[in-house]
Amino acid sequence: MPLLLFGLLLSMSDPLYRYAAARTPAFAFPACQKAWAHRGYAAAGGENSLAGIAEAFRRGAAGVEIDVLFDPELDDFVVSHDRPYTLFDGQPLRLESVLSRFPRSGLFWLDAKDLRKLSPWTAHQATHRLSALLERYGLTERAFVESSQPLYLSWLADQGVHTSYAISPNDRKYSASLYRLHAAVMKLAYAFVGADAISMTAARYTPVTAATFDEAAILLSTVNDAGMLRYLSARPEVKVVLTDEDHYAVTACADRPRR
Repeated sequence: MPLLLFGLLLSMSDPLYRYAAARTPAFAFPACQKAWAHRGYAAAGGENSLAGIAEAFRRGAAGVEIDVLFDPELDDFVVSHDRPYTLFDGQPLRLESVLSRFPRSGLFWLDAKDLRKLSPWTAHQATHRLSALLERYGLTERAFVESSQPLYLSWLADQGVHTSYAISPNDRKYSASLYRLHAAVMKLAYAFVGADAISMTAARYTPVTAATFDEAAILLSTVNDAGMLRYLSARPEVKVVLTDEDHYAVTACADRPRR
């Protein structure tokens, strides 16, 4: 019986996915300026640093992606890609310090690196803390949280937080039938979350994957070639492309001024 139910759900994955994508709430992705800073502008102060974030916004980036890790003992998120935490002046950088510093500077992509590894109780604590921080600094409508854990993302979505479901499709490695099965599972998870977008590495965004997930807003990382950035930005379904370089002037709207 469980296998029969699962098979039925898989058979419905495409219409459920399309229905969820059509109901996605509006989010302030800039229509023209899609090149965002990957972990800030790292050449100024290092990755995930206050200086790097400030410099990215100063150079005109519409948004900045940063990595965050939840620390249950602090009941707070730390801005760092890994543990042990990256330290600045001997101290970990808390997410609250970032959000309070840049409440009106632009948009944020928060990559919740360890959300999928948390226990349900700790994840409940983490999602409520993150929702509270975004609300406190007026960023609920100008930030989204990325994770590959659909259940915990759904908890954030239920609190009004914008979310992106991180996926890892690979049509070049797997057979067509296995790829379709994997895609069906990912579509079901996206529909369950009620996510605003789907995110993946740019290398996985092949023509096959683009056609498979053609209804959702797509967020990509990380592209440092200006020509490829222009190509991807021109695709209407692609809303953000992260870059390590100062390619923030790349625009999808050549006939319109940059934001």
